[in-house]
Amino acid sequence: MTDLAQWLSAQTDDADLGKAILSMAAAGAEIAAVLREAPIAGQTGLAGSDNVQGEAQKALDVISNDIVLNHLEANAAISILVSEELDEAVELSSQGRLIVATDPLDGSSNLDLNVTVGTIFSVLANAGGPLQKGRAQLAAGYVAYGPATSLVVRIEGPTSIFNLSDRGEWVQTVADAKVPAASGEFAINTARERFWDAATTGYVRENIAGETGPAGKRYNMRWVGSMVADVHRILMRGGVFLYPLDSETVTKGGRLRLLYEANPMAWLVQGAGGRSTTGTQDILEVEPVDIHQRVPVILGSADEVKRVEEWYERE
Repeated sequence: MTDLAQWLSAQTDDADLGKAILSMAAAGAEIAAVLREAPIAGQTGLAGSDNVQGEAQKALDVISNDIVLNHLEANAAISILVSEELDEAVELSSQGRLIVATDPLDGSSNLDLNVTVGTIFSVLANAGGPLQKGRAQLAAGYVAYGPATSLVVRIEGPTSIFNLSDRGEWVQTVADAKVPAASGEFAINTARERFWDAATTGYVRENIAGETGPAGKRYNMRWVGSMVADVHRILMRGGVFLYPLDSETVTKGGRLRLLYEANPMAWLVQGAGGRSTTGTQDILEVEPVDIHQRVPVILGSADEVKRVEEWYERE
């Protein structure tokens, strides 16, 4: 079976890029171990502080950020770290060629419930600075901490999946993940319906109409509240994830962060044959203006994303 180091050697001849991915994989393995013991160690509560977005930090948000920081500080190839949990970008090495942008612990509001959470990351060339379009990513990935610990990663070719063995090795389980083009599932927080725009409302109502509606088939709605969990399900069996711009988030530009949530997830989904959009633009073509910039996010099965885009074209 192929392990992560073997896969990297076949995927790229850029040793620094390979080391960056290995550093994030090692950080993920350490975070997985911490999460297993967190309820026993009493680490699932609030940290008593807010991040730059004004969100209350969990103790494990801070711990996970420190773990990622420690692994990347030990890697001379990494010049800059951008993290959801840090107000400013941190310079790690003046000689480093690469930038890592990360959400160290996505979905941390679910930690008390033993629901899948994850670490999301994006790798960029230092020469372009942190504010580069998603299309410029050299690699991206996430670690999903669920019943198994999974690493999903893509450089330029296929999106591949690895699982962490009990020996601490990342073993490839899916060489070329494919998001089915069509699906009967959608993921959205329906409690926000009163804030939705007309395009989102129209798309969801078509789905709810099932066989009797324009879509002509029955849909199921899924919503975990952890982006990693929702996207991983879509990557494995199809569907569409929607966190659109709405009347409550319009002044912020959206809910999810471009550099370390939207871009890496769009990179992975597109590498698996899926599609991504803000509603009006490919996520990977959005020009960033701030390291914590927010954007609307719609991604998943190509046919479903196209239907959402068609609704936006009508408005």
